Amino acid sequence: MGISLKQALFFVPKNEHWVSNVLIGGLLLFFPAFGYIFPGIRKLFFEPVNYFMVALFVMLSAIVFLAVSGYFFKTVHNRVIHDKEGLPDWKYFTYYMYVGLKSYIGGFILSVPFILFFLILFIFAPFSFSKESIPFLLTAGVVYVVYSFLYTMFALCFVHDFKISAFWNIKRAYNLIDGNIVNFVVLVLYCMLVAFAHMFIMGILLNGQILALLIPFVSFYICLVYTDLFAQFIQSKEKVYSNEKECIV
Repeated sequence: MGISLKQALFFVPKNEHWVSNVLIGGLLLFFPAFGYIFPGIRKLFFEPVNYFMVALFVMLSAIVFLAVSGYFFKTVHNRVIHDKEGLPDWKYFTYYMYVGLKSYIGGFILSVPFILFFLILFIFAPFSFSKESIPFLLTAGVVYVVYSFLYTMFALCFVHDFKISAFWNIKRAYNLIDGNIVNFVVLVLYCMLVAFAHMFIMGILLNGQILALLIPFVSFYICLVYTDLFAQFIQSKEKVYSNEKECIV
């Protein structure tokens, strides 16, 4: 069983009430993305600088990102663990925050060595683009790819039981991709491709004036595309195990 990017792109509209779910997710992301651009809010922040309001904005934005992250993992979890095809209901907002917090903690711990590496690389890299900077850029690119593979692998582990320790459970992560390495590589490459497409679309919308207001909704839709890619991989792994058992019998 392979992974279909086309299926992932059109996964969302196949769900009942998908419009309302995307609207809610987009409106949540709208606040941290554009809340500060409104004159009234900007005035509260900076005329003069109101540190309390800035802190409140940061806190509310963090809550939104945690909830969206938790919603992402819960969507994949429902499909691969509970065999539920539909999108989760937003009424469990606080639970999504809890799951999202755990995912961020685990992801941050995993990222610490890479963050330190990039800081060291930044310190020693030339400030202007030149031949001397090429090795630094290539190194950064390779390390980023390695990080993408590792994060995806451990995030897939986290999907199953929402334990922070899943982000450094090497044995479990290996078992997850063992015998299904081709689909795992395809999964990561598809995720990177979707990420680049997302950046390209964001660039177009940002230059489209009023169209820029669509960015949070498009971003949340892309988030749901990732959920289907993750679910497809885990289900393809289960299919591999199923076929192996059939052969043994």
